[in-house]
Amino acid sequence: MRFLEHRIADPNFPRIVRRFLKAGIMEDGTFTASDAGAPQGGLVSPVLSNIYLHYVLDLWFEKRFAVRCAGNAHLIRYADDYVACFEQEADARALLGAMTERLAEFDLEIEPTKTALLRFGSQCLGKSVTRPHGARTFSFLGFTHYVGRSRRGRFVVGRKTEAKRLHKKLELLSEHLRQLRSAGGNAMLAFFARHLRGHIQYYGVSGNSRGLAAYIYAATGLLFKWLNRRGQRRSLTWKRFTAYIRPLFPKARITHDLYPIPWWKTQTGSRMV
Repeated sequence: MRFLEHRIADPNFPRIVRRFLKAGIMEDGTFTASDAGAPQGGLVSPVLSNIYLHYVLDLWFEKRFAVRCAGNAHLIRYADDYVACFEQEADARALLGAMTERLAEFDLEIEPTKTALLRFGSQCLGKSVTRPHGARTFSFLGFTHYVGRSRRGRFVVGRKTEAKRLHKKLELLSEHLRQLRSAGGNAMLAFFARHLRGHIQYYGVSGNSRGLAAYIYAATGLLFKWLNRRGQRRSLTWKRFTAYIRPLFPKARITHDLYPIPWWKTQTGSRMV
């Protein structure tokens, strides 16, 4: 509440937020009172959590911790998931201790199973560096980030669809298609097209073309399966499905170019922009 009052002068707004915090939770007919924090699953919880971490983590890292680092330091956060990048290993190790103390002041703690100190970057391209430390990958926002090489051998941040997220999405898609059988084939096709467009718009990043193609191939197999289970008899062959239905869906393509042409490769007046 102090964080909100720091930016909002209207006293009515904090009073409404307090009502949300004290509203409690109704689950399976059982009421549970809220005595601390934001109610789990509440509509206002994600917004309040984001504001809370803005002051607890973002501003603290930018204004206090990063300025004392020997090298460059950056923090990328989405909701309660974040990645901190450092140029010097000593700064990264210092953050582990400082972060624990900082979060403890606000009754928060780091999830130990999701916290790791990884060597990541151009230094990991050499075999002498990679072998002693093992493969360096981490998952963030549904992507597995890994040390990759460009076509010229330079270091790039490789990204591919996280395996756990991919399997979970396929399971949810299969369940949704199963429930749509009674709505008819047109409803199944319309939903499937929207689903693929949304998946491509999010996961269509540079270097993830194989991940996109693998998901579309598996998802198409699920659609073919549930289209043939709308009745007692199989009504669709793979040949007809490939010829008439499959062309209706979007194809795998990269929608987000994360490797733009560097400024030093272009010249004034050049068309290569």
